[in-house]
Amino acid sequence: MSIIKKINEFEIAGLKTSKLVSNGSGNIILIGIEKGAVLKEHVSNTDATIYVIEGEVKFSIHQQEYILKTGELYTFLKEEIHELEGIKNSKVLLIK
Repeated sequence: MSIIKKINEFEIAGLKTSKLVSNGSGNIILIGIEKGAVLKEHVSNTDATIYVIEGEVKFSIHQQEYILKTGELYTFLKEEIHELEGIKNSKVLLIK
């Protein structure tokens, strides 16, 4: 199945993930986050970028909150504490 088809068919329910690509160069993970669901504070072991495919999320980092909408992205360094919350039902790519 193509990556585009996987993204299009991915159902948003609560908070769930699906690894789309994993190789020696890195990973691309699809995150489905329902309105009101929260991916609690955590850190990444690598630098990363989140890209909002659809919806709207609140991304918290450095004691700041950023509202990210469809087509927007945010890049951050490893070991930075961050949190993600669904403002609307959303699909987000995590690229690391």
